[in-house]
Amino acid sequence: MTKRSGARAKDEEKQADLFGGAPPLASKKSRAAKAARAAGPALRANQSSQPTPDALLNVRQAAARLGLSKSTLDKMRGAGRGPRFVKSTDRAIRYDPVDLDRWINARRSTSE
Repeated sequence: MTKRSGARAKDEEKQADLFGGAPPLASKKSRAAKAARAAGPALRANQSSQPTPDALLNVRQAAARLGLSKSTLDKMRGAGRGPRFVKSTDRAIRYDPVDLDRWINARRSTSE
């Protein structure tokens, strides 16, 4: 095993996931201190990562629901082969869960 330099190890601990994930969890002591300073459990409860059943899904959530990678879903959308989507702004793409379910059902096949 090789040892990392102290500065490099600290930088890697603070670095967030390049694709939008959260940085690694902090130590128990600092987590407790942050929790004490937080606004309260009611505000944190509303920030759940799970979308509500009728909410539009972003590309990552839709890809996960379909069992595809984000890049595959992007390519399918560009080629006009993927499920229906909503362009909520010039750059933001969203998917309706109902449309995803319809697309899945349309692609079902039976073996002969």
